[in-house]
Amino acid sequence: MRKTQIARRATSISFGRTIHSINNPTLLSDPELFCALKQFVGKVEGVDTYRQLAARFRANASQTQRYGSFKDDLYEYLISSVTDHRYGKCQFNDKLYKQLQNTFPHSDAQKFNEFLTIRTCSQLLNFLVVESSQRPNHFVFIDLISNLGPTQTTGLLLKIVLICHKVKAYLEKRLAILFAHYEFSTRTGVMWLVKALENVNLALSTNFGKVDVSFLR
Repeated sequence: MRKTQIARRATSISFGRTIHSINNPTLLSDPELFCALKQFVGKVEGVDTYRQLAARFRANASQTQRYGSFKDDLYEYLISSVTDHRYGKCQFNDKLYKQLQNTFPHSDAQKFNEFLTIRTCSQLLNFLVVESSQRPNHFVFIDLISNLGPTQTTGLLLKIVLICHKVKAYLEKRLAILFAHYEFSTRTGVMWLVKALENVNLALSTNFGKVDVSFLR
């Protein structure tokens, strides 16, 4: 990343500068870090990045008239990230579909709007990560990580945040609840959470930060 940034400056000082390597700053292994970075900035589900998939979904959603239709489209948008098709068909897809159908069903015939988007994405994060500190059940989150791994699970969360940037802080609060819940656990005892947090940090940094890592595609 630093070599790329210096090359773009294209100055005599830049070309004469020595770049020293640094250690992996995360708690992921080097292969895990590289795979996560490629996942969050590279092509997924064919020829598009997560940003491009989200942009296409938002463009299509802007043409949607009914909230019920928006939820159907959102379901299809999300399940395409569940690459373990047996896991998806056996349990997760059905749970996700029911979650969406039970989200503000009285508004299904209403015109789709931003308020409904924010509320729907917030409810999804409650379902996928954890609801609250008073009700810290997170079986779905653990199940996703166990079956899809932390990187693909994070990709699912990233998809939601990219179509509704206003819930980014809400996702961070959900993860803070889990961090507080396991605050006194040993790292080795909750390595699944450590890897999930590291992956989310990478996903949000690469998609919402200023550092350009597009060369990893």
